[in-house]
Amino acid sequence: MFLILVLSVTALFVWQRSNQETTKKDQPTPTTKASTVSEHDWAKHSLDRAHEVANQVTRVRQQNEQP
Repeated sequence: MFLILVLSVTALFVWQRSNQETTKKDQPTPTTKASTVSEHDWAKHSLDRAHEVANQVTRVRQQNEQP
């Protein structure tokens, strides 16, 4: 029973991995800044992006308040 479970999980993993690789090949490569984010830096990138947007909002509000 254990062997069947291990083989099933392994087959599912291999199937998903091959399916993921084919979808990556089919998609066009993005040319945005987000495409340079590595798989391991997604959390840092999202925090940096949120900080960048907050600064942009602050600048726009300051410009709108000036006569």
